[in-house]
Amino acid sequence: MHNLNETDITFYTPRSAWGCYIILLLVQLAFAWQYPLTTIQIGNRYFEGLYLLPVITILFVIISFIALRKTVHIYILNLLFFIIFHLIVGVMGYDWYIMEIATLFLALGIAAGIANNKGPDDIVKLFMEGCKDIMSAVLVVGLAGGIIVIMQDGKIIDTLLHLMATGMEGMGKVATVSIMYIIQNLINLIIPSGSAKAALTMPIMAPFSELIGLSKQATVMAFQFGDGFTNMITPTSGVLIAVLGVSRIPYEKWVAWIWKFMLVLIIIGFLLLIPTVLFKMNGF
Repeated sequence: MHNLNETDITFYTPRSAWGCYIILLLVQLAFAWQYPLTTIQIGNRYFEGLYLLPVITILFVIISFIALRKTVHIYILNLLFFIIFHLIVGVMGYDWYIMEIATLFLALGIAAGIANNKGPDDIVKLFMEGCKDIMSAVLVVGLAGGIIVIMQDGKIIDTLLHLMATGMEGMGKVATVSIMYIIQNLINLIIPSGSAKAALTMPIMAPFSELIGLSKQATVMAFQFGDGFTNMITPTSGVLIAVLGVSRIPYEKWVAWIWKFMLVLIIIGFLLLIPTVLFKMNGF
């Protein structure tokens, strides 16, 4: 009879895990030798001359060796942690983006399979099984991206923005910044990308705010608040749709659950916008 604290997991370390350890060690040594110093950018500050890759390599040698002496399961978790460390260094120090990050995690999957004594066929089979969980989400993300392309190439968004901006003429400052805030929230349902939304809306909103005496900072605050809250329900957000797809949560069920909380956040954002218009503040 099994005890409640017992599991059926067999702790072991195959030879392939040691082989994986040696290969990854050689790769990291090569990169540490080629890039001994790293410059990290945090905001507008630069931290130069950091021995990040050599330090990570040394830690990998020690911690991975200890993990392998225990079991391959701990070693694979250890690989995940070090992948995250390399991800942070790559993004902040070497301008990594989607391709580099995807390659990094692909390498993690292959290394984990080799360490667990899986052959090429088994690794590909497990990879395909994992893809099944996100394939439906990928299709929805592609269709959502198509909607954005149609609206941008068809100049639909520009027309809507022009109509909204002309409709605000003659309103007071509080009413104007409120309308801007509402417009940004509505546009965020269609264009979740902050940079794309800024490129479309700010060339219209910024000159208009100057004409009525509204500070540019207040306009930017309306943009920032409007850019965030509706991200939780926007159907064109690849991240949201992908996460809901993997979690097997229907979109309409998620919206029914989150809309009240999102509404509270929108109201709070509106209240925080009022002082930027009514009171004299530094930077405003």
